[in-house]
Amino acid sequence: MNEQFPPAVWREGVIHPAYVRMAMALAERMGLVVGMRLPDGARMLSVLDVMPLLEQLGAASHPYLGIDLGSLIPASAHGAMGYAVVSSPTVGEAMHTLARYASMRNRFFHYQCQSDDAETRLVLAPRMPLGPLRTFCEIGTAVSVFKMIQGVAGDEASALMHFDAHWDGAVPLDVPMQMHYGQPQTVLRAPAAIARKASPTADAKLYASACRSCEEELAVIDGGLVSRLRTMMPDEQQSWLSLKAAADRLAMSPRTLIRRLGSEGLTYQALLDEAKSEMACWYLQNTSLPMSVIAERLGFADDTNFSRSFRRWRDSTPLEFRKVSKQGWAMQLT
Repeated sequence: MNEQFPPAVWREGVIHPAYVRMAMALAERMGLVVGMRLPDGARMLSVLDVMPLLEQLGAASHPYLGIDLGSLIPASAHGAMGYAVVSSPTVGEAMHTLARYASMRNRFFHYQCQSDDAETRLVLAPRMPLGPLRTFCEIGTAVSVFKMIQGVAGDEASALMHFDAHWDGAVPLDVPMQMHYGQPQTVLRAPAAIARKASPTADAKLYASACRSCEEELAVIDGGLVSRLRTMMPDEQQSWLSLKAAADRLAMSPRTLIRRLGSEGLTYQALLDEAKSEMACWYLQNTSLPMSVIAERLGFADDTNFSRSFRRWRDSTPLEFRKVSKQGWAMQLT
């Protein structure tokens, strides 16, 4: 088992809860009992947040479930980004708009759009180590976002577009694009004539309004207080900061930090408990570390305090959780 720390980027908010709800709906359609509780509000969830759900789905061993997930995601789940894409003036501009704003909802990947005289290319490139989860996440992401471009272009124009898939074609996609499996990157390519095609759903006023909303939402996500705090839980030395220490890092007083969190309906202790709960689950599922070591890494004085807190977080003891969990992910963080 891998006993290193999970990548720091796995603690960052990377996926919008609207998409997670769709994954929960997929699990329920499969007859699974989903015990995951989504946090209040619309904050982006981390890899560690969704790891139990991905494990329950068997995402690593059944990556083509990503097709079902991507197909299940409705246009409304994309929020302002979806409105901006579908109201874009042309197919090419829709691709550029998607690349500009997709990170509002899904940060597993970088989205890059390039145009030249021959074609416009929308490229998905992983921005974090995902190990055996990459294929599931990449398929689900590509299917859901490329489906938006298909809707803007129409099936006839989409039939002239090329879909380069990084994964193999063991389970082929049912899309009108020309599919190419086993490619170096996942790319949607639109010939120049298609990229210049006017969108039948173009709406200048809606496009301007949706883009403004996207810019505002991106600013909140990138500079939000909760996001900044989450990257400190734990910090770069794997230490768990007190409220005062965190406030010092943010160049504000503890009173100000308490007030700003309170305005979002949060407390520092609640965020700390959430982060420690995620890390505890990681250690229990993916390492063979004894409880005393896990307790120490999470800042607890002893096993008893750790067990008491874990039961409050997860309604089970750490030993019970480790026993019923699958025996780790054998993650290859490459």
